Amino acid sequence: MSSTRTKLGIALVAVALVTVGLSAVWADIATPRPQWTMVRMESETVGITLGEKKVAVEATFNMYNEGKAGPVKMGYPVGLFETDLKDFVVTIDDKAIENVKTEAGVPATEGPMMRGNGQPESYRFEGPYKQWKVWEVAMEERAPKVIKLKYWVEPAKIKDAEKGDLLFYSYTLKTGATWKGKVNKAVVTVTLDGVTPDRIVRSLPVGAVASNAGKTLTWTMASFKPTDNIDITFRPSAAIKTAALTGRR
Repeated sequence: MSSTRTKLGIALVAVALVTVGLSAVWADIATPRPQWTMVRMESETVGITLGEKKVAVEATFNMYNEGKAGPVKMGYPVGLFETDLKDFVVTIDDKAIENVKTEAGVPATEGPMMRGNGQPESYRFEGPYKQWKVWEVAMEERAPKVIKLKYWVEPAKIKDAEKGDLLFYSYTLKTGATWKGKVNKAVVTVTLDGVTPDRIVRSLPVGAVASNAGKTLTWTMASFKPTDNIDITFRPSAAIKTAALTGRR
């Protein structure tokens, strides 16, 4: 990604973070102990249905434990301005789990992990995220595990100096970098739901393949450590603008 595009993306996120009513999403499962883990994210497939009132996400993560058998704590962050990921469901090898907890995610000290009470297993998730959806997975020795997630959120409402009121959605891949090694392959597909292609202001990073008359955008990445996010900015419909002015939802 060029320096110009990088600055553009940073500027867009900066605008989003100071906008009242923002509900940006931060994604990809993570581990709170990246320096210790022997678990790899071999691949991920993310399907995003983008609407102006609702953004639905379904993601599949193919994990592989290169170490000994044991429990592995996994987490999925709640966005900086969100209260919850709605209808959040986790399945492990196609079996739904019920022990998903919500934990505070702001580290009390700097660093990728915390050790408390003299116990090396006392750690917390890294990052600026105020909350995490957290669960534990029993990983067998040198064996795969398939994690699936499903939830929905509302897109963020932002203002642009030149283009006025806009809607913004971000799927952050960066938290997937906490696992061992590189991700072999990732495919992220965004399908527009009631949003016409001409209303897309920008999509980052560049390189998405458009299909279905521009109603589907697909990013395909291979052998990489996630550093970029999937960001989409689009214009709201006249109905949404009218509802915002009158205070209706």
